[in-house]
Amino acid sequence: MRSAHLAPPWAAIAFFLALVGFGAKAGLVPLHVWLPEAHPAAPSPVSALMSGVMLKMAVYGVLRVAFDLLGKPDWWWGLVLLAVGLFSALYGVVFAAAQTDMKRLLAWSSIENLGIIFTGIGLAIAFHGVGMHSLSALALSAALYHSLNHAFMKSLLFLGTGAVLHSTGERNLGRLGGLIHRMPWVAWLTLVGALAMAGLPPLNGFVSEWLLLQAFLFAHEVPRSFTNMMLPLGAALVALCAALSAYVMVKFFGVIFLGQPREPALARAHDAGLLERIGLIWLALGCFALGLLPTYVIGALQVAVEQLSGDSLPNTTAPWWLLMPVPGRTTSYSAPVFLIALVAAVLITVFAVRRFYHHRVRRAAPWDCGFGGLNARMQDTAEGFGQPIRHIFGAFFAIKRDLPSPFDVAPHYRVSVGDRLWQGLYLPLGALVQRIADAFAWLQQGRISTYLLYSFITLIGLLALML
Repeated sequence: MRSAHLAPPWAAIAFFLALVGFGAKAGLVPLHVWLPEAHPAAPSPVSALMSGVMLKMAVYGVLRVAFDLLGKPDWWWGLVLLAVGLFSALYGVVFAAAQTDMKRLLAWSSIENLGIIFTGIGLAIAFHGVGMHSLSALALSAALYHSLNHAFMKSLLFLGTGAVLHSTGERNLGRLGGLIHRMPWVAWLTLVGALAMAGLPPLNGFVSEWLLLQAFLFAHEVPRSFTNMMLPLGAALVALCAALSAYVMVKFFGVIFLGQPREPALARAHDAGLLERIGLIWLALGCFALGLLPTYVIGALQVAVEQLSGDSLPNTTAPWWLLMPVPGRTTSYSAPVFLIALVAAVLITVFAVRRFYHHRVRRAAPWDCGFGGLNARMQDTAEGFGQPIRHIFGAFFAIKRDLPSPFDVAPHYRVSVGDRLWQGLYLPLGALVQRIADAFAWLQQGRISTYLLYSFITLIGLLALML
């Protein structure tokens, strides 16, 4: 396939056909509809493998087609991939914020993260096509780094979710809460994955998103009019997606593990066993290692970057603990220094409290905001967390409200959030396919002689075409 040199129009057609195929595997919008349905149906270890490994095969396929099998990609291919990736990231994180099923929430979060990865690939293709090879290597390194990070972060979250589901039998966020007391191991290890997914330093999610933002900040140097003005807007969308992702992780962890239990049955919840803890611990350690040693990770990724695109990051004399992606620029990041400063701040605070506290203790009931008898019904719910997002991004959702009548004895109010693309595109398409299938249903006679006749007629037709 490498020896086939396609004309530019045919190369573009081949690339976009590959993008459709691999985009469906990755769950890019609007080919995403299978992913939120697959994860809730799959066992949690399968969801971890599917999100951490299987979706990355689509990343591999697009990279091999764009940079290897089709030769040098045109720069405008990257703009299309960039637009699809940014829209998928925003669409995925907005729907994740509105979910009440914890596995469906993580599935929509995977759509967001795959969108960020494809955004990085699109930016790398755009830079590569205009000869900005160092920035192309930077964007591609960010995409590959985030692929690796997402495999660890999302696998950790899915396995933590599986432990909760195994212990409680509940997947609905509205029936969970307060599990940090019953499942402390699962809670603290899942918190590592949630903080990494939220993009907080010094964990790994921050590094890859920071690298991608660094690449976006130099997009104004692209020698294409209008494009160099529009590309930096991608940085704003990536930052918005990162902020919303942190919002989603606050909802995910807070509703499941904090507050009071929302159901009496949660009192019987039990913590993860030894083997389950080991499975969670090594993934959490991976999130720390990928976040604290980014220079080594980027150095290892450069082999793949150079083989794919021929581009490479410029050599730098920065020490191992300082990440400086673009030499000569003042922008840098040091995860070890950040971690040391964080630990030092905590220790100084603890020392100051112990040293200067007057040791006079007065016990009193905590302030209850003027309401006595607080219970689980008074704390924030998953629907309450998602309500602001539903209002702000209402155009994305197909919202259905079941309103009670004034004469109902037991009034009931319910809001269901649907996907406009599913209802406006796939349901009509499915109905059309069903009508076509019904029109040809008469061919199924249930007789072997009739089916053999179909085969015979097909064979005669093929022979006639060959003649």
